[in-house]
Amino acid sequence: MVYRGRPSKSCRECRRRDIKCDKQTEGCSQCVRAGLTCSGYQNPTDLIILDETPTTTEKVLKKRALQRQSSPDPLSTRLLPTVFQRAKHLYISQYVQDTPAISLFSYMQVFYPPRSDDFPLLETVINAVFMATFSTLQGCQPALYHAQVGYGSALSLARKAIQSPKEALLDRTLFSILLMSVFERLASSERQRFNSRNGHLQGAFELMSLRGNGQFTDKGGVTMFLHLTELVILDCLANDVDVPLRYMSLRQQALWNAEDTSSLRWSFLEIMLEYAQLEHSAGSSIAAEDVIYRAKALDKSLDQLCKHLPSFISRRQGPEPLNASAARSDIYPDYNTQRCWNNIRVVRIQLARIIREQCSQVLGNSIDDASIMEELHSSNQRAISLSSEICLSVPCKGAHSRLPYTISSVQSSTLLFYLHVAKEMVSGPAEARLSISERLQYLTERQPPSQHKSWDSLLYDPYNKPRNVWKVWLRMGREDYSI
Repeated sequence: MVYRGRPSKSCRECRRRDIKCDKQTEGCSQCVRAGLTCSGYQNPTDLIILDETPTTTEKVLKKRALQRQSSPDPLSTRLLPTVFQRAKHLYISQYVQDTPAISLFSYMQVFYPPRSDDFPLLETVINAVFMATFSTLQGCQPALYHAQVGYGSALSLARKAIQSPKEALLDRTLFSILLMSVFERLASSERQRFNSRNGHLQGAFELMSLRGNGQFTDKGGVTMFLHLTELVILDCLANDVDVPLRYMSLRQQALWNAEDTSSLRWSFLEIMLEYAQLEHSAGSSIAAEDVIYRAKALDKSLDQLCKHLPSFISRRQGPEPLNASAARSDIYPDYNTQRCWNNIRVVRIQLARIIREQCSQVLGNSIDDASIMEELHSSNQRAISLSSEICLSVPCKGAHSRLPYTISSVQSSTLLFYLHVAKEMVSGPAEARLSISERLQYLTERQPPSQHKSWDSLLYDPYNKPRNVWKVWLRMGREDYSI
């Protein structure tokens, strides 16, 4: 039954003939002139209620018939996964599946499945990261919009969580703040921005200060402190700023209270922290000799750290000449081993760059130019050797079938970053000998089409390529930078 309003004041004959009725009491003059019997007028206070059920039923049946014609199996559209389900499965396949809960990208599995009494902050942040990752890897702009909406909700929930004495002390709240920095990194990559400060570090400092020293005796607390350490280091390196004093105070508490600070990851991040401080102080008034000494000491520490990593089959140690087969690469037991070696190599290349820059400044003004020239030559040779090792660790076309592991699109982004760093060090005959172009092409083809333009701009456009390699990592890297 449908309400159709109040009746018309005109007579039925005038409405049928679509003419103006003069509404005379004895009968309208229009009907008299036409020789018709006036039907009279309806009561204006009555309501018109019509039964539209047959008409509505007929329209619905026609619409369903048209849908059946356009889709032979109407159930198939209902079985397709939603965009969020696809985003969730993509993230899990890239970061969580068969991966221990160690890195910042995979640590979320510690908090799953969520309990009924859990606060909604972490789940909201994780869903936003799912959608942002899907947008980055698949070039889906609507997914980025929904991710930003979810991130806005997460910001509101984070404010409430920090103001709650109970919720502010939870591991879930601290990890949510750290994970929000991952979202900022993904979103800034989509906006094609390089200079993006990590605005969530201050919030993480405040939460860790509230949690006290007891957090460093817990394995989860130490793991999240190492996540924070990595974020602080990368933020300082990419923006050329000094390490915050607030973080150094937290680090001192961690060193006093943590049960085990001898792990490879902890040792590597300690060296990275000293390297970040050295990068910032190298441009200040510190003497060049002191900078060179500190850089050489850090390089030696990294070289010692390499002795604890799993070994690999190197082409340089075999009888076959290095340039015998361009398609051949070094063989690593797994991708994680390759990533650990290359993370160390990239830092050692940057230390060699610092030594070269400082040697160039004092050359001609030193009382011992011969030793400066020797140090300059040694750092150049070391950087070229490390760059060659990076190139030989990256497969090229035809080598993938011989690898004992598969390379995902996220991992290929990391390998492209390594190759970008190495490419800056070698050129001319060395570049051709190491087949850098072929390796770049092989890895770029493994990237989603939405990322091709960004990588081409970084690798081949000298005007769009930042000199700071850590800005490139924050824009294109999709993994932890640790071992």
